[in-house]
Amino acid sequence: MLFVLFFIFSIDAFANPPVSFEQSKNLAKEQIYFDRNVRGTTYCSCQWEWVGKSGGRINFNSCGYKVRAEGQRNRAERIEWEHIVPASNFGRARQCWQNGGRSNCKQTDPIFNIMEADLHNLTPAVGELNSDRQNFNFGVLPATPRQHGACDFKVDFKIRIVEPRDEVKGMLARVYFYMITSYQSDI
Repeated sequence: MLFVLFFIFSIDAFANPPVSFEQSKNLAKEQIYFDRNVRGTTYCSCQWEWVGKSGGRINFNSCGYKVRAEGQRNRAERIEWEHIVPASNFGRARQCWQNGGRSNCKQTDPIFNIMEADLHNLTPAVGELNSDRQNFNFGVLPATPRQHGACDFKVDFKIRIVEPRDEVKGMLARVYFYMITSYQSDI
């Protein structure tokens, strides 16, 4: 009986996907990543403890993470929900973005809201890395040193490219493919 109830609940969760980024963050915490915090964040494998409504507190020792910019310490200590395909990438092509940016899209464009809330495109990340990544594209940076301790995440602010660790590159590419094909969008 418990299995049947779980199955029905699961079907309902997928039949009614979240329609806002806020709903997605809460759903990600409560139903998808609730037991994955020991596997670690996508970019660095940092473990975290759940705190607050949708986030968590990073355990730097679990992954050898070092804060790059002391002014970012508070942000580095928390989990943030990273859009693998940045919202600006899929937003720029939409009329709402051209008429007022992200805030206008959130208020006026239900398709943008669905894209922004798509759980396939969200992943837990160290807050500082989410900040450092901005909306930079992924690429290969062989001559760029790591800037976050043992975390194998490189960022070149001048050319606006980031290189994540090898173990997640395929997953990130599949998310890009999914977003492009699902939303018929030039991302």
